[in-house]
Amino acid sequence: MREAYDRYSNVSILIHWTVAVLVIANIVIAVTMPNDRDLFPWYKSINIAVLLLTILWIGWRLAHPWPRFPDSVPKWERIFARSVYFGFYFLLLAIPLIGWATMSAGGGTGKIFGSIQWFDLPIGKSAELRDWLATVHEAAVYLLLLLIVIHACGALKHQFFDEDVVFHRMLPSLRQSHLDDEI
Repeated sequence: MREAYDRYSNVSILIHWTVAVLVIANIVIAVTMPNDRDLFPWYKSINIAVLLLTILWIGWRLAHPWPRFPDSVPKWERIFARSVYFGFYFLLLAIPLIGWATMSAGGGTGKIFGSIQWFDLPIGKSAELRDWLATVHEAAVYLLLLLIVIHACGALKHQFFDEDVVFHRMLPSLRQSHLDDEI
């Protein structure tokens, strides 16, 4: 069953904005962490939450394909947008998994959400592997930041330059009846 043409479903909107808030929170924590190591358990916990939500999101997306773009959106832009979305899904899976592998290689993941003893991935324990995985994790985060900027710029382009329905489709509970005429 495809999402509605003019708007994403409430489930899609909830997952999108929850993941967005968690990713932004983790970026802030990552920048702050060197000065406050007490934040590290929160960082790990949020990463696992993002991983689990992304798995749920991909499952939802497989059962509920994206809404169609308005006919006014050029084909190249549709392909580019979908590529960015697939990049998001890939990185939202890869970043937490690489972080988890980094912790596992470094001697143990420990607890998440304050009290849940999380298990390690079956990976060798070594400082070299941990350091290499940490470097890959950081590079993937920078790539995710680039996709966030591209995604935000695309949304703003649709809102202020194209003036089509694309921007409004992901806003919670906001129906733009004057835009429905464009559909």
